[in-house]
Amino acid sequence: MAGLLNVGEMGALALHVMVELAALHAEDDAARRTALQLAAGLDASVHTVQKVIRRLVAGNMLEGARGVNGGVRLAAGAEAASLLDVLECVEGPMRTNGCLFVRRVCPEGARCRFRSVTESLEQSVREHFTTTTIAKLSAEAH
Repeated sequence: MAGLLNVGEMGALALHVMVELAALHAEDDAARRTALQLAAGLDASVHTVQKVIRRLVAGNMLEGARGVNGGVRLAAGAEAASLLDVLECVEGPMRTNGCLFVRRVCPEGARCRFRSVTESLEQSVREHFTTTTIAKLSAEAH
């Protein structure tokens, strides 16, 4: 189902960063992590993690501080954010392409024979992403 749901690298990293920081927040609500620490733990590019962090800070999901004890931590109430909130903060509105297949084969303008399947799946995914919080994922991971 590679074509149905398109969560990019930035969105995936944002979800991982938020869950990691939620787990840290549960242990010590004042603790912070740097982009370098988060990137190392996620085996990701520091540059990309920095871009993700900037978007999450701009979206009021994270609080950042500079200096010797700098880094980022969850903003107040951010553990209650849904997966959809985080994804849309970083990638913009969630869109699906309505197709189960990487390459569309339906003729232009024709009604897709799989439409009922894709509409149902899209609705389920949106509902799941809306009702699943960062706090829930963090608690399940630890």
